[in-house]
Amino acid sequence: MLSPLSACVVLYHCGDEVFDALRCLENSRIEVAVYLSDNSPEEITADKLQWKFPGVTILPQKGNIGFGRANNAVLPYLQSRYHLIMNPDVTFEPDLLPRMVSYMDAHPNIAILTPRVLNEDGSEQYLPKKRISVHYLLGGLLESLGGIFRRWREDFTLADLDVRSPIPVEFATGCFLLIRTSVFQKLEGFDPRFFLYQEDSDLSRRVLEQNLGSIVYHPDMTVTHRWARENTRTMKGRMRQIRSVCKYFLKWGVSW
Repeated sequence: MLSPLSACVVLYHCGDEVFDALRCLENSRIEVAVYLSDNSPEEITADKLQWKFPGVTILPQKGNIGFGRANNAVLPYLQSRYHLIMNPDVTFEPDLLPRMVSYMDAHPNIAILTPRVLNEDGSEQYLPKKRISVHYLLGGLLESLGGIFRRWREDFTLADLDVRSPIPVEFATGCFLLIRTSVFQKLEGFDPRFFLYQEDSDLSRRVLEQNLGSIVYHPDMTVTHRWARENTRTMKGRMRQIRSVCKYFLKWGVSW
């Protein structure tokens, strides 16, 4: 008998925010089998979390193996109908996960359900919802210049639309997505070639290309994401982001 829901959180130099994320999982009005894939085993974070949340399963890695591979480490253990992938800096209300599971139960054609993502002040984080392309990436990079770059970014994230009901999209953010476990297993998880960045773009595209179901954005289901983005503020982080984009285009072809 499959359990309704499992969840995986990747640990890598996490602060106290991960305690809030796990508290949200613990307080959810649905049973969740929680796995922590630990990419920073040299720290004692996982030990502290297991002491505080004894029901979680720790999956220690040898080091920082990347976001996708760390999430894939949970695949042999999954015995659920749905699997939640979430960042350690995300929080949500206790009724969110049962609502998402009920919605997926009622819509068997959906492979991935992705929520509205908010900043801590309640404003929306306009995250991509369309397939990545060169001009959409330029829009994100040069949005502050306004003009056509801002319009490209708004089109990419659907910020130019007043979305009030669930709609099909081409992208689900890796910071928080609910996927059918059978789909995640069929895909063998994330493509391990993506160390960080674009692994969610690739996963989304593989779901659609293989006709495994639709990806639906539901604006009435919300999470809060602190979204510090420290990785993109360093040269190492920017180069890693560029490499991931190049890998994506080499795999799928360049689209303007």
